[in-house]
Amino acid sequence: MVSRIVLAIVVIALLASCQSQSPDTIKIGWVGPLSGAATSYGIPEFNGAKMAVETINADGGISGRTIELITEDGRCDAATAVSAATKLIDVDGVKILLGGHCSTESMALIPLSSEKKMLMIAGATGTDAFTGAGKYAFRTFPSAQVLYSRLADVAYNQGTRKVVTLYEEKDWPKSVVNAFSTQFTSLGGKVLAQEAFTSGILDFRTSLLKLKQANADAIMLSVQGPDAAAKIIDQLNELGMDNLQIYGDAIVVSVPTYNKTNGKLPATALGALPHSSTAYSERLKTFVQSYEQVYGELATNPYYASEGYDGVLIAAELIKKCQEDADCMRSELVSRSWEGMTGTFTFDENGDPSPFVGIAHVENGKLVFEGE
Repeated sequence: MVSRIVLAIVVIALLASCQSQSPDTIKIGWVGPLSGAATSYGIPEFNGAKMAVETINADGGISGRTIELITEDGRCDAATAVSAATKLIDVDGVKILLGGHCSTESMALIPLSSEKKMLMIAGATGTDAFTGAGKYAFRTFPSAQVLYSRLADVAYNQGTRKVVTLYEEKDWPKSVVNAFSTQFTSLGGKVLAQEAFTSGILDFRTSLLKLKQANADAIMLSVQGPDAAAKIIDQLNELGMDNLQIYGDAIVVSVPTYNKTNGKLPATALGALPHSSTAYSERLKTFVQSYEQVYGELATNPYYASEGYDGVLIAAELIKKCQEDADCMRSELVSRSWEGMTGTFTFDENGDPSPFVGIAHVENGKLVFEGE
């Protein structure tokens, strides 16, 4: 009797294995923030990925095999992202991992990527700690150092000499403020005071009043989601600190933040954002139009959706070339350029992409990049 039960279990396991490794599909895993504070960019990333899967499958898939995008919500939380990715790898049998799609997720996934020898392509991941952190870890998003050193240059060149900073205690905001502060002080500017806050807090008055005492020219802000950014802008106005020049990350200087403040985010607020221009790329312009026909107005920086699309394109080409060989994928990534909706990518040995950087502000509810 026992032997029959054991035999039945073995047969069921074999059948499940055969189903999970169907020769007709190729499974790609996706982990990103589909709930929580980071959805303003997580959802456009996911929608872009879905568009790429649909396009590739409509064109015959990968050597006649269709792509199945298996998705898990990482919530921009380290433990949740690891649990999600482990399930995708061990249970679903994905061949490559797209994610995380925020810095906290991505940093948590690097050890798993190394352990499983699973290539990961992260999006919306700017923390400087990512650079060189894992053999199989790559990203399509510029580092904070690249983006916010550039913003510090802009700040200093327009006459700002004294700043204070306020940031959320997560991987991305820490890197943003550090990159900005390091470059700003190297130019001769002064960072007079810094305040940090834990995720979930929406009353910043105590921190802002401390910063007000410094008598700075400007404030540098970095957050994980637009709810926090909007509350900070509202409370700056409430406390009579609206005279400060605002510099911010890609979440602070954004249309979602502008909308949540009912237009109080000033047009003078400047941010550094990853950028590929619809003004100069007809392909990207067409992509944005197609996105908006399906999902509605793309209120965020178009880069999020386009890099979501490009992640799938790159993954498909890697699988076609290398099957499941992560070392082959890694070699292929760094040995050539990659043409996508965002533009032409190259990757270095540390997992970083060629930079796409723009300086932007929000004017009358529209994201405007300098020079366009």
